[in-house]
Amino acid sequence: KKEAIEKYLEGASLLSEAFRQRAKELFEKYYPVEIDEKMSIEEKIPIMNAWYSEMHNLMLGEDVTTENIRRAVASCETIQLRDGMVDFLQKCQDTSPPIPVLIMSAGLGDVIEEFLRQRLSSTMVVSNRMSFDGDGRLSGFSEPLLHMFNKTAAFMPESSKHLVDGKRHCLLIGDGVGDLTMADGLEVEKFKVGLLNEKVEERLQQYQDLFDFVVTHDGPVPDICFHAIAGDNN
Repeated sequence: KKEAIEKYLEGASLLSEAFRQRAKELFEKYYPVEIDEKMSIEEKIPIMNAWYSEMHNLMLGEDVTTENIRRAVASCETIQLRDGMVDFLQKCQDTSPPIPVLIMSAGLGDVIEEFLRQRLSSTMVVSNRMSFDGDGRLSGFSEPLLHMFNKTAAFMPESSKHLVDGKRHCLLIGDGVGDLTMADGLEVEKFKVGLLNEKVEERLQQYQDLFDFVVTHDGPVPDICFHAIAGDNN
């Protein structure tokens, strides 16, 4: 969720108490809109844009630098990968030829990329980007904003598009209905795995209707994902 990436920086005391309080207020205001099943995506998009813009403006007033991000990620003990994810990513890397893994996030790509650099094998991260001045201090954010309801292949940088050239299949894994469009724009057959972590009972039917397979309650990476990358048709 949008709150989550900033939480890692908060845990390293990189963001002020005033930021934390305001971020909490914004989360409580906007998150119910994100998961409201009665609202259309078209209705949600301008509201999500407002949420992200407010969060980014808040961060511009904080002491965020490239070095602080590096230290925050190194010292953070709260980042947890889903059980089985490290093995899954390693199998993608070990396959010959390696299976490209693209992470599309509505969070902050700089933080995600630093975490991957320090702890995991490299993957391509498509996300919102921070801009830094000559002193390495946060000075702005990339445009257009990437949020949970506009994730498509259109956001992929030119430098990464060769990774999907000629690919015919896509294993799409996401924890929100907005993730269903992440491969839009690619000519691929999609197998969609939904990760339903919150309000499971009231949202399960929706996820089962939209995804091909659903994992609930922060469950581990399912075997079906490993079968998919192994080319197992069963």
